[in-house]
This record gives sequence, C-alpha cells and structure tokens, in this order.
Amino acid sequence: MHISFMKEISNQRKNSLRQMGVDRWFNIVAAMLLCVVATCSFSACEKDKEAPDVPSDPSYAPSRTVLVYMVAENSLNGQVSSDISEMLNGMRDSTFYPNDRLVIYLDDIGLPRIYVVERYTKARTLSDLTPSKTWSEDVNSSSPQQLAEVLEYTKSMCGASSYGLVMWSHASGWIPSSYGEDRLAPRRTFGLDNGRNSSSSSLDGNQMAIEDLARVVEDFGGVDFIFFDACFMQSVEVAYTLRNAAKYIIASPAEIPGPGANYQTMVKAMMKMDDYADKILTAYYDQYGSEGDNYGIVISSVKTTALSHFAAYMKTVVANHREDLLNANYENVQDYFRYDVWASVYPDFYDMKGVMKQVLSDEEMVQWEEEAAKVVNLKTSYTWYSAFNRLLNGIDKEQCCGVSMFVPLDKYAGSSNRFDEEYLDTEWAQDVWVE
Repeated sequence: MHISFMKEISNQRKNSLRQMGVDRWFNIVAAMLLCVVATCSFSACEKDKEAPDVPSDPSYAPSRTVLVYMVAENSLNGQVSSDISEMLNGMRDSTFYPNDRLVIYLDDIGLPRIYVVERYTKARTLSDLTPSKTWSEDVNSSSPQQLAEVLEYTKSMCGASSYGLVMWSHASGWIPSSYGEDRLAPRRTFGLDNGRNSSSSSLDGNQMAIEDLARVVEDFGGVDFIFFDACFMQSVEVAYTLRNAAKYIIASPAEIPGPGANYQTMVKAMMKMDDYADKILTAYYDQYGSEGDNYGIVISSVKTTALSHFAAYMKTVVANHREDLLNANYENVQDYFRYDVWASVYPDFYDMKGVMKQVLSDEEMVQWEEEAAKVVNLKTSYTWYSAFNRLLNGIDKEQCCGVSMFVPLDKYAGSSNRFDEEYLDTEWAQDVWVE
C-alpha cells in the first residue's frame, strides 16, 4: 500500500506539473495576443491622427463633421484661398475632439476635389493640402446629384454623431433657377457653376433649386445647421423649405460682404456642440457689426423646429389681412433689394417685420413679435453694403427681424420673370398664402 500510495502521489505531481506547464503556456500566448491587439489599436489611433482622410474607427465616439461646400467656379474664385487659410488656422484648436473634421469640397477653376482637415493637420495654405479625392473631369457642382455624392463621401470617410453644412457661393433666396434658354434674370437660387473652369459669372450658369437642396440633405439624414455664406438666403420661403433638413438655418436676408465669413473664428463656433447656432451667428456678426465698418451685416438664425407652428399662425394673419398685404404702401419698408429702383432682375426682399408693421394693429404686432421670437434670433449693424447701388444702406431696427418675405404684388404680374407665379409653388406660399 505504501509503494502504491507513493506512486499515486508521484503521478499526481506529474499531472500537476504538466497542467502548470499548460497553464503557463496559455498565459504566455494570451499575453502575446493582448500585446498584438493593443499595438494594433494604438497604431490605428495614430494612423487616424496622421492621415485624417481615412475612416475613423467606428468604436471611437465621434463628435462633429462640417462639410464646406464651395461652388467657386465663378467670380468668387478669388476668395477661395484666403477662406481656406482661415479654415486651416481655425481648425488648429486643442479644444476640438480628436476626430472633429472639416471636409472641404472645392470646385473652382481647377478640377473638383475634397480636402479633409482636423486639428492635427499641419497645412497652413490651400497649396499645402493634399486632396483625399479628385474628380477626373469638371462636374456641375450646383446639381443635387453632386451634392448628394459629396455628402455620402463625407459620411463614409468622416462619420460623426452630428453634422453641419456650409453652403458657399452666389445665391438669390427662394427665386427659382433659370429655365434652359431663359436668361432674363441672374437667378442663382443657390450656387453658380459656370461650367467653364473660369472665374467669370454667367447669367446662364447652373444653379440649385432650394427644393432639391432640401431633398438631398433630408435623404442624407439631416444636419444640425446649414450656414449660407451667400447672399439673400435668409428668407422665410427658404427656411420653411429646409425645415426638415436642418435644425437651424444661419444666413443673411441681404447681400453679404465680399470677403464672407472669417472662418478662423467661424470654424471654432461651428464645432461647438451646445448653442452652436448662437455662436455661429455671433462669430459672423463680430467681424462686421462694429460701428463704422465698411460693410456691415444683417444676419440671423432660424429655428426650423418652430416653423410649422409659425406657419400656422401666419396663415391666420394672412387670411385676416390679405387685402391689406396686397394693397399696402411698401415704399418705406425695410427692403434688402428694391425691384423698382435697382433693377428688375430680383423682386423686393422685404423684411418680414417691416411688412407686418404695415398691416397689423399695435396689439397684433405685440403678438407677432412674440411668435417671431420663438423662431428668429437677429444680429444686425446699422448699415449694410450693397453691390447693386454701391452704397451703405441704412437698417431700421424697428422694422428688422432679419428674415425676408415675398408679397405677391400686382407690379410683378407683367414681369417676364414670373415671380408671382413661381412664388405660389413654394411650400410656404402653399401653406400660408393659398386660400
């Protein structure tokens, strides 16, 4: 029994030692695997920092991607380089999240291309940047198909939990784009792509209808904001069409200054996750709002989630004051383009508040201002510069809310521009004006 017992102990010890060897081998292999995984993960993070044009790791919580869509194949081509330098300077901010991204789509006199910029990007000028994508031939950047392609590329390369969109070009509010051979007016709606790889503006250049812009952005899934660095885009007709595409529209109802936004400060505002609409608004205003500025600015933000309620309220206002609206004297109303004085290529862009003051009683006006305050936030200087009359035009702050509106007056009825006819096809007119 003793010998048998000793053999049993010996066998147990051998088995124990064998098992210890297996366990030790397993632990070593497991440790090696963990090192490999950790190294790969670290390398992936480092790769994202070094190459901002590659997709982010899906497991890494993203923040905001802003697409700047620059339709610059026109007379604004000369502004491109300085604006992009400002963007690059603005993106070098240590407060940004590691994968906050600025995606720049540029169609100027060269081939269309995309640049991806993050806070680690070292480039300081446009010439320092390397495109992440370049088209092999010229495209129409005012087509909704091109915008859709760029948006999808942005999502695939720089997916984020929130998005912003900057629309940079010429524009003309709700006015529909030109019809084929109809060259009676420089209707730009949004964007002017002259299709010639040149810096000239052409009356028959390509434009994008606001309805098409809304559809493309809605199909994309919507964005937190659309900022128009373009003229005349803060009209109630435009904002209402875009109400399901963006939470906020930031734009001017008038002409904007030639240099446009100061993107060094604007980029910082656009990357903020809280109160971003107010921060964008303030950043633009601070550049031009000081007394004595050579340009001046009228700019506002519209909260689109409040527009449906506001439209229902305005439908009642129009129903009660239709004849007054159609027959009022608008000679002294705050206007951002004067159809009768400057040229007949655009209709009047009346400020909505100025129009209301012509037809509402004092008591009704108090209610209107309360309703408008739920929708609009305004910042304005006392003057703004117009290229049409080459003058600084005064702002009557008692008549200014920073959003324009069209009134289908008889004076447009005989115009070959068909403003009245086209206005009635807008969603705002259908929901507010049509009986």
